Amino acid sequence: MKKRFRIHGDNIVECERISDLIIRFLSPSKITRVLSSLACINIELDFIYNDKNYEWNIELLPGFNKNTNDRWKTNILDLLTQQGSFLDETPDALLTKIDDAKEEILVAVEFCSALQAGNQAWQRSGRAYSTGRTECSYLYIVDFVKYELDTRTRERKALRYPNAAVPYSYISHSKNHNNFIAQAYFRAEEFQPDFDENLSGFDTDIFSERDIAEYLVIKMMGSSTAEVEKKILDKNIKMVNFLANKAKTGSNFTPSEWDEIYSNGHDVLDYCVKKNRFKFKKKIAEKSISGKVRLFNLLVQQYSIGLASEDLPFGIISKINRDKFVDGITKLYQISDQGLINSLKSKKDLIVCMLKGFKPGGDDNRPDRGALPLISMLAGETVEILTFVYGPILASNLETLNSDINKLAKKNGLWQSFVGLSDFIILDAPLKENNSKQITRIMNNIDNKKKYLKRSDIRNIVMISNIPNQYQENDVDTIIHVIFKYIVSNCFEGMCNPPGGDWSGLSVIYNDDEYRWLSLPRVSSDCKRPDHVIEIFNLFDRPVILSIESKETANDLELNVGIQLKRYLEYLFDFVPSTVRKQHDEWKISNKKLKYKDYLLFSVGAYIDTGNINSNLILERSKCDMLFALKPIPEKNEWVITMHANKENGKIVIDYLKSSVHACKYFNNIKIEGK
Repeated sequence: MKKRFRIHGDNIVECERISDLIIRFLSPSKITRVLSSLACINIELDFIYNDKNYEWNIELLPGFNKNTNDRWKTNILDLLTQQGSFLDETPDALLTKIDDAKEEILVAVEFCSALQAGNQAWQRSGRAYSTGRTECSYLYIVDFVKYELDTRTRERKALRYPNAAVPYSYISHSKNHNNFIAQAYFRAEEFQPDFDENLSGFDTDIFSERDIAEYLVIKMMGSSTAEVEKKILDKNIKMVNFLANKAKTGSNFTPSEWDEIYSNGHDVLDYCVKKNRFKFKKKIAEKSISGKVRLFNLLVQQYSIGLASEDLPFGIISKINRDKFVDGITKLYQISDQGLINSLKSKKDLIVCMLKGFKPGGDDNRPDRGALPLISMLAGETVEILTFVYGPILASNLETLNSDINKLAKKNGLWQSFVGLSDFIILDAPLKENNSKQITRIMNNIDNKKKYLKRSDIRNIVMISNIPNQYQENDVDTIIHVIFKYIVSNCFEGMCNPPGGDWSGLSVIYNDDEYRWLSLPRVSSDCKRPDHVIEIFNLFDRPVILSIESKETANDLELNVGIQLKRYLEYLFDFVPSTVRKQHDEWKISNKKLKYKDYLLFSVGAYIDTGNINSNLILERSKCDMLFALKPIPEKNEWVITMHANKENGKIVIDYLKSSVHACKYFNNIKIEGK
C-alpha cells in the first residue's frame, strides 16, 4: 500500500528543502512530480529501503503560516495550538502523515540561514519553545557558518558566534518535555577552515545533513528514532563545547562544565546556583537609561548569579537572596501592596530578565521575543521569571495594558511572550510620545502565566484540503519555480525567494562554474531585490538572466520596478561573489569579479491574471521587459500563463519557454501563451 505524506511550508522552497533531504537519503529508482492541485506539487517515489520495496507519495503544500489563515479551508497550525503551542511563532514547515483520511504532524522544521550572533541567536527560540511543548518533535536547522558583511564594501567581518547556552537550551528542552527538540548544523557555503583560522578545531562530524534525513525517513517509516536522536543530540553538545571554547573565559561556562551538565543530567538552574561562578551584569547603553533603571540594575548585580553566562540578558536571584532582593525592589519602587510583596518573596529561585524590548520608535525589537522562551527552554516552565522592561512604550499600548493586558498580548508578539512566560513584570520606561514622562508598573502575572501554559484536551485531527480558497503570490512563485526547475531545459535557477524566504544567496553560472553572493544587501530605493533569478543558455550570444518580481496582482507591481530589478543585479556584480564551485561540487571562497555585461538582463513582472488588465499599460508603468500573467482555471485544474514582451529578443525567450512547456510530459496542466 502506498504511504502518503505531506509537507506544509511557508513557501515552496521550505517544502522542497525537506523533500530534497528525504529524496537524497532514499536515492529512489523513480521520481515523478505533478501538480496535484493548482497550488500543490505531488512527488511519487519508488525506492528500496532495508531490502524492501516502497512507494511513497509526498505532497507539498506551500503557503501555510499564520499570515495565510484565509488561504485554506482549515489551518494545519491549529493542530499545534491544540497541543499547547501558544506563542505567535510558527515553524517554517510541518511534515505530516495521512492515514484513514486524517492528518497527523510528525515533525516541525525551522530553517535559518541568518547570522547566529547576539540576540539574533535566540530570535527564533519562541518557535522552538512553543512548538517543542506540543506532541510533535522540532528541528532547528542552522547553516553554519555565516559572516557579517560591511554594508558598504561587502567585506567579511570577524566571525561572531552564538552563546553556547542557546544550542544547549534545545537539549534541555528535549529533556524537560520528553520530546525530541534539537538544533542541527548544515555546512554553509562559507565554511572554509583553510580560509579562516577561527574555524580551526571545528569537528566537521557536527554537521548533520545525513542524520536529519535519516531521522525524517525513520519517522516516516514509523520506526524507533531513539538511536538517531541520541546521535543528533550528541552532536549538539559538541557544538556547545566548540562555542564555549570560543567564548570569553571567566564569564561563561567552560566545555567541561557543559559536559558535566549533559553527561550527568543536571538541571541547568540548580547547577548554576551551586557553582555561583559569576554574576549577571546587564550592559545598558547610557542613552537607554531612564527612570530607576540604573538603580534596579545595580540591585540585580548585587544579588544575582549568571545563568550559564554573564553575557545573556538574564540571571538568577537564588532563593537565599530573594527576600533581600525583593526588599530592595519594594524600597526602590515604594511597593505597598502586601499581597504583591508576599508573592515576590516566594521560596524559589527567581530568574530576572532585563529587556529593552522596544526600539526608539516604539516598535518591537523582534529578537527579544525569544529571550523568555530561551529561559524556559534552559531552565524549564516551572521556573519563576521576573521580566524588567525599560524600552519606550507607545501610548496606544499603554492604554491597552491598563485596560486588558491579555488583549495587548494578543495583538503584540513581544508582549505575548512577556505575559505568557513571566510571573512578574516591571515596566520602567519612557512614554514614546513624551520621553519626559516615565511609566512605572509592577505587575503580578502569575495567573495569566498559568492560563497560557495550560494545555487543551482537544484533539481534532482532520484532513487538510489541498485546494486553497484563493490564489496568491505564493502560487505565482510556486509555478515559476516549477517551470524553471523541472520543465525548461538549458536553464539555471539562481534564486527563488517566495514570501517567507530569506534572501540568503544569489547564484549565476559563468564558464560552467557557479558563483554565489551571500547575505544579499537591501541597498537603496533605486534598486529592488528580485524574487527569482533565472539564467537561460544558448538563446543568444550570451546567457539570459531573468530578474523576476512576483506579486499577487498586476497593480501591485511598483512604478519603474523593472529598472530597479536590473539595477540590483548591476549593483551586485560590482562586488566579488562570496563563493564559487564546480556545479554540485564543494564551495570555495571566490576571488573573481564577474561582469554583468557578459549577460543579457531582462526584468520580469509576474502576477495572478485577474482579467481586464491592459498589459501595455503595465509594461509602461513598471518598465519591465516582460510580464508573466498567471491565470488559474480550477474547473480544468489548469494554469494558463500569458507572457508579454516589449522587445523582439524578449519574444524569442517566450517562444523558447512556450515550446519547453508544450513538450513537458508531467506538468501538462501548465500552458503558456505568448503575446
